[in-house]
Formats: sequence, C-alpha cells, structure tokens
Amino acid sequence: MAWNEKPATAIVALADLPPLLKTESARILAAGYAQLLAASGGAIPSKASLDLAPIARMLADAALVAIETPDRCIYRLVGENLKNRIGFDPTGLNYYDLVPEIRRRYAARAMNMVSGRPMGFRADITQVYSSGEALTIESLGMPLASNEPGIQGFILFADEAQTRWDRRVEEGTRLLGANVVRRDLVDIGFGVDADFRDLVET
Repeated sequence: MAWNEKPATAIVALADLPPLLKTESARILAAGYAQLLAASGGAIPSKASLDLAPIARMLADAALVAIETPDRCIYRLVGENLKNRIGFDPTGLNYYDLVPEIRRRYAARAMNMVSGRPMGFRADITQVYSSGEALTIESLGMPLASNEPGIQGFILFADEAQTRWDRRVEEGTRLLGANVVRRDLVDIGFGVDADFRDLVET
C-alpha cells in the first residue's frame, strides 16, 4: 500500500447533490440544509440559532465539530448510532489526533475549507474495526457559522454506514482506522476549492 494524492471526484451544487447520496442520514441533511439556507436568504446557518426541525431524523447519525485553525477540530456532539458503531464517545477529542500523522495536514485543509470558504463535502470512507470488520461509510459535512471567539466555524456531519453492520458487536470493538475512497465537493453558493487534494492509501 502507498499514499497518493487524489483530487475530488465530482464538484456539484447543493441542488445537484441528491443523486450522489447513498444513505438516509445524508439525504436528510442535504434536504434540511437546503431549507435552512433558503430560510436564511443564502447566509450560512448559525450554530447558535440552528433550527433542528429539518434535520431531526438524522441526529442519531450526526456529529458536530468546532474548527479552530490551524490544527484543532473538536467533537462537540456525537450521535448515538455513531458512538455505538465506532466503539467510543469522541466528544471533546481533537479529530486530527485520530488521523494518521501523514494525513493530518490534508484532513485539516479539508475541514478548514468547509468552514472557511464555506462549502460542503461528501465522502466515501472505508473504516476498519478491531473485530476485523470493514465498513464503507458515507459522510456529508455542511458548515455552520460561529459566534464563539476562537472558533472559525462548525461542521455538521451525517455519518452512516452504507452497508449493514452488526449492532451487537462484542463489547470492546473499536474503530482502528479509516481511508477516504472518494470525496465530492459541494458548492453552496460560495464556490469550492477545486485544487484540494486528499491523501489516500491505495
């Protein structure tokens, strides 16, 4: 296996995103976020005044992270389905500490561009667990504006397995690692960073 840079597979407007979506939680977030954008006149929805009604049905598969540039991405909220699947509660942890060192600057660039430009992304991710099981995950991340000092912005994720997984896995089974297989960039009205490259293991 080797690490290689990989560009985005597709660049789409939010309105054109639905055909790419594979999981129910991602579809709910995409539709709900479009509603929130429309209600705010195209301004990025604020985390402080977020209306959860349009996205309530995906919250068990959700994660909310706070972006502190250049190198902190702190889990603020994590849905129960997500915690159960990965085997621990990452609330309060820095996401970049869970990423292989060789990928950390790429991961930080991805998060910083979502909250900074702002824009969204959809990714297919292979996750490997201590049980030996490998799952393909769909992750859709969309930005929320911040009014907190030191926080550039927030990202709300829908994070759901595309394939079936055993919710009765033996106690102690944990996520060991993850590899981005595909990333699509989502233009929500402010353009995208078309020069972005992932570092993927092939």
